[in-house]
Amino acid sequence: MVRIDMKFNGKRITSSQQLEREMKRSFEKTIEQGIRRAAGPGVRVKKTRNGFEAEGSPEQIERMKRRLR
Repeated sequence: MVRIDMKFNGKRITSSQQLEREMKRSFEKTIEQGIRRAAGPGVRVKKTRNGFEAEGSPEQIERMKRRLR
């Protein structure tokens, strides 16, 4: 049996399941930050169980879509 002992984002990882959880959490956080950064002023972004919802004028939503590409 192989033992894993490493650090990821400052946390000590000792199993493959823990590494998977931490990587998934990191990826989700990065994606959420990117969406919120692309929204800009005047666009409200809400996280729902179905994903993200953006509220704002049509021009602001289009600008946000261009920034996400």
